[in-house]
Amino acid sequence: MKMKQIVACAALVAATGVSAPAFAGATGNVGVFSDYIFRGVTQTGGGPAVQGGLDYSTASGFYVGTWVSNYDFPTDAATYETDVYAGYAGKVGDVGYDFGAIGYYYRNANALNTLEFYGGISVAGLSAKLFYTDDQASSKNSAFYATANYPLALTKSVSITPSIGYAFGDNYKSPGTEVLDYGVTLTKSMNEGFTFSFGLTGTDRDGTNDETLVLGLKKSFDL
Repeated sequence: MKMKQIVACAALVAATGVSAPAFAGATGNVGVFSDYIFRGVTQTGGGPAVQGGLDYSTASGFYVGTWVSNYDFPTDAATYETDVYAGYAGKVGDVGYDFGAIGYYYRNANALNTLEFYGGISVAGLSAKLFYTDDQASSKNSAFYATANYPLALTKSVSITPSIGYAFGDNYKSPGTEVLDYGVTLTKSMNEGFTFSFGLTGTDRDGTNDETLVLGLKKSFDL
């Protein structure tokens, strides 16, 4: 699940972040992607990623899940990332809401581990979410990440989702270090729970390529 979906689990959701459950029960997913993009930045050195997750939700709106991906950032020793999250989602009238927490854990690089809290709303198809941590990757600095997306159905099985994100806070207090990312993802739902994705994502972060194309194929299934 999570926000790092479709373009990185697909990028914007990734994003993520965490997606609210659509129904009660246990589900799983596994996918291969040409790159793992998180908040506009590759987490696999521009290489491919194999990712998978498990989720469980209740009819009342509570959900828990975990998600794993290979990881290869040039300045880090981590080889895998494991995310664990839990939250509560529901609706009040036409407004959806989603609140929870997500922990990012990195094998061989515990200093990168980060716990974020998030809250989001959705209305008329537009979704927005804000993430917060008081200790970004053991820096003792707080950080925020705001993101929004708007899925548009082109056909019954094809949709396109533009998205935007912005990272700010004490961890980005130096002038010009706040980071904007943006993207658009085309997804095609197929038989047997498969989804194909084609995404374009970019960021204004210094030293990062302006835009990256990401292809993905994901299989979702009930447990």
